[in-house]
This record gives sequence, structure tokens and C-alpha cells, in this order.
Amino acid sequence: MVLPNIDRLNLDQLLELEQEVDALLAQRRADALKDLRQNLQEIAAESGFDLNEIIGGGRGRPTKKTSKVAPKYRHPKDPSLTWAGRGRQPKWLVAELEKGRKLESFLIH
Repeated sequence: MVLPNIDRLNLDQLLELEQEVDALLAQRRADALKDLRQNLQEIAAESGFDLNEIIGGGRGRPTKKTSKVAPKYRHPKDPSLTWAGRGRQPKWLVAELEKGRKLESFLIH
């Protein structure tokens, strides 16, 4: 595998690379979790059980259900990067704000 020489990348290029790596890591993690869940479901089924019977037996504390909030802000170059305005600002937004851009310029209309 050939890796880029990151010593020669400027700040914008490094931030873009970081976003790409973060997105790829999240996708790979989600794929691995999906595969693991499928494998566990098959193992449970072979034993005559449903996976929810094994891991979600209804005991313990109920999970808090939160509603998903629509995004309010979007990256201008990569529309897949959004933020709902809750919690910490994502790295891409912090980087843009540090460049002098205004938060309002990222609003989704």
C-alpha cells in the first residue's frame, strides 16, 4: 500500500485527509459491526435462539430513546458532512470557523 507523503500537505489538505480517514473508519467500523451482528444471529439461530433473546432479554435499565434531529448546517464542498447544532462542533466546522467564515454561511436553507 502506497501512502501519501503527508509532510508535504498544507493544512487544508491535511484537514481534508483527516475527514476522509474519519469517514472511512466510521464506514469500516459500521461494516464490521454489521458482519458481527449477522454472524451472531446465525450462531444463535443454529442453537434455536433469537439474538434478542440472548443479548436483549429485557432485563436491566431501559435505554433512553432520543429523537433524531434534522441537520441545520452543511459543509459547502461535501454535503454529506452535516451538524444539527447540538453537542460539539464537528472538526470540519471548527476548521472553517478558524479560517474566518461565519456559522451562518453553513446554514441549510
